[in-house]
Amino acid sequence: MTLKEHIDDIREGLRTNRYPDEAAVSQGIVLRLLGTLGWSTYDTQAVFPQYGVEARKVDFALCHPPSKPIVFIEVKRVGNIEGAERQLFEYAFHEGVPIAILTDGQTWRFFYPIGEGNYRERKVHELDMIQDESVESAECLNRYLNYDSIRTGEAVEAIKEDYEKVVQQRQVATRLPEAWSKLLEEADEFLLHAVAEKTEDLCDYRPTDGQVLAFLKSLEIRKTRPESSHPQTISPAQPTLRREPRTRNASQTRLRVTMPDGNVIEHPKAIDTWIEVILELGPDRVLEVDDGQIISTSPNFRSGRPEEQHGQYYIAKDQGFALDNDIGFRLPDF
Repeated sequence: MTLKEHIDDIREGLRTNRYPDEAAVSQGIVLRLLGTLGWSTYDTQAVFPQYGVEARKVDFALCHPPSKPIVFIEVKRVGNIEGAERQLFEYAFHEGVPIAILTDGQTWRFFYPIGEGNYRERKVHELDMIQDESVESAECLNRYLNYDSIRTGEAVEAIKEDYEKVVQQRQVATRLPEAWSKLLEEADEFLLHAVAEKTEDLCDYRPTDGQVLAFLKSLEIRKTRPESSHPQTISPAQPTLRREPRTRNASQTRLRVTMPDGNVIEHPKAIDTWIEVILELGPDRVLEVDDGQIISTSPNFRSGRPEEQHGQYYIAKDQGFALDNDIGFRLPDF
């Protein structure tokens, strides 16, 4: 069978719930595809199962040369992929692995862990075995996971190249609003001329430059006008956090955080979002302004209250959020 034919069969299996748990996903999807991609799945020095990283284990480490991991693959039950990036990245950071993959069998997320930015910013590609065409899925898997490509270093170069493209696209997307604002501020002659000319084509009357500029600025005002008249008191330089429903148990709520760069962090459990925000802001920065309620370099810094360790840092897991005028929640001012 070709790789495409294997993918077609897996798609049908996903539709009919053939893979009920992680073990079924690992054996019926991940190992099956790796074998088709040229990996000797019986060679545990090449396809290393339950690879140890400190006191934890990653589901599969793809190695070349033997026992030297190049790719980490973390496997989840179908539909249970959200919120698992942090664990995978901790593994990859520790080992310096250039390719990290998170999959539940249907969704495959490919990351370049040694790049810069948060988890989402280092995601290079995402494929969906059901939604995407089989040919596209086969091309993606071959690009990043083909054994010969890993062996020659082509796969690592490919994911690095694709990561750089993602960075470029993100920078462009960030700068586009600024470019538009500058065109309006400078009353760019070409822009005014183009809008005036199109208006004249439609109605035979040419607007003045002042009319065109006023119209364009009105669009900008409409775009930035808040939907609610409720005053916003959170500084735009700070993360904006919202949580529903309001309850004191952070592990049972959903928390949505909009970072200053516009990226949104949200996991099914509020505590996972909370910890990722701390890690994204930078533990050192948080520690500088913290009063000992959020983070410390010492264990049990809050008299035995629950905490989670990340490297040399310990982050409080039951830290409440200060209600901010019924708008959201505020972290310390950075």
